[in-house]
Amino acid sequence: MDGSLRVALVSPKWNQLVNSYPPLGLGYLAAVLEAAGHAVAIYDLGLDPATPMELEVARIAAYAPDLIGFTAMTNNYHSAEQAIAMLKRRTSCPIVVGGPHATLFPTEVVQDPNVDYVISGEGEETLCELAQTILAMGPRPPAEVLRHIRGLYFTDGGQVVANAPRPLIENLDALPFPARHLYELDRYPLYAPNGERMVTVLTSRGCPYNCSYCFKGIVGRTYRQRSPENVLAEVRGLVHAYDYHNFYFIDDLFTLDSERLTALANLLIEARLDIRWQCLARVDRVTPELLKLMHRSGCREVHYGIETGNPDIMKTIGKRITLEQVRQAVTWTAEAGILAKGYFMLGLPGDTEETMEQTIAFACELPLDQAMFSLTTPFPGTRLWDELVARNPEIKFNRDFSQAFYYTNYDHMIEPFFNVSEVSDARLSELAFVAQERFQEAKRKRKYLQSLGPGLGEFVYDMSRVRLLRKVGHALLQFPPLRAVRGLNRLGVYDARKENARTWN
Repeated sequence: MDGSLRVALVSPKWNQLVNSYPPLGLGYLAAVLEAAGHAVAIYDLGLDPATPMELEVARIAAYAPDLIGFTAMTNNYHSAEQAIAMLKRRTSCPIVVGGPHATLFPTEVVQDPNVDYVISGEGEETLCELAQTILAMGPRPPAEVLRHIRGLYFTDGGQVVANAPRPLIENLDALPFPARHLYELDRYPLYAPNGERMVTVLTSRGCPYNCSYCFKGIVGRTYRQRSPENVLAEVRGLVHAYDYHNFYFIDDLFTLDSERLTALANLLIEARLDIRWQCLARVDRVTPELLKLMHRSGCREVHYGIETGNPDIMKTIGKRITLEQVRQAVTWTAEAGILAKGYFMLGLPGDTEETMEQTIAFACELPLDQAMFSLTTPFPGTRLWDELVARNPEIKFNRDFSQAFYYTNYDHMIEPFFNVSEVSDARLSELAFVAQERFQEAKRKRKYLQSLGPGLGEFVYDMSRVRLLRKVGHALLQFPPLRAVRGLNRLGVYDARKENARTWN
């Protein structure tokens, strides 16, 4: 070693899915390591699920790393295990594992004979300290030295050593921006509604709320945020260095601090960067005035976690919002000229066919541009999981979590993993599939009514549902008074993608 390490940072495959977002966590780790003088390469195996693991491992081994770091969620840790075992046969360098799964199960992970170290919690400072120690003392530093690295787990003589926890990073502005030059950015299928490339940015860490389905393992219920000036500097750099003009702020709760958001929005307006952006928000953390300011600064889409249309289940999951707050926020968002997307969960504890019907009907009632219905999945580290285990002590984490895929789409039904509702697996899968169909139909009808008015809109909508009359509907659209109606395609069917692209621009 010549005064620095060669470090390979790896994100595993995601079942058969293509990873849409660059793993920002690895980008932050890489930036910290590079600032310390180390050479770093990032390997996101989720970019190409079809590539055999043998080829991926050969590519990493060819980099000749001195240290390999893996991150993994619980539902893709099986993939990390596979890659780690194969790498251990091809290289003698130490392997360290961090991220949500390792933070939840540090003892179990470090007992894997192919894993040398585990980092629990935030990894930037711990990984950098471990790398410096390996650089100074070799790949297997003495246990008495390793014991001083906070947040680190390792084994000594067959015994697991759990060091003192690492305090959370207080000043996020002190961190360098993610090392995006190490990503294959052009390979990520992340696009704005207008078809242009989009990039993710993280401006805070944590969320103070305690929703039962949310993982809090790494940062708990803390909330730390970067300054508006620091965020603007990163955005400005991405515009100038990569020509990005579409941004997705992926904070758990981007709108928590209205004062900070107001300051950031004003800075973006003053900077005149010609950008568009979207974010995640809570319905009780927006106001009409804030949303209008957000629009002026470039916000074109807000994603709300709504979850359920049943007030009792809303209380059970600890969401701490009301249905009226949802209605208000979604309406305010539309009035501000911003697209609204709602996230819903089917199969929550206590969910019956009746309560899920309320959720579907509620989603159809709201003026949302998009809705996503997911199957409730209790993951380790959540209150939902703890409640499940309390009722069923025999349940433990196992490799079956590789099947824990919970997003529904328009193509096929998926089976629930650990169904905690009051309906059968088959019916839950069917309801999730039907929910999307009903939402799309309700949205289509709403656009007809908005564009053509109640009477004519209802008439044309009804015709559009009858196959034999669609040509008549198309003929009606050729009349001059109707040619100006936007978003109606040649069969008289509302085209959401075109309408969203117009709104985004």
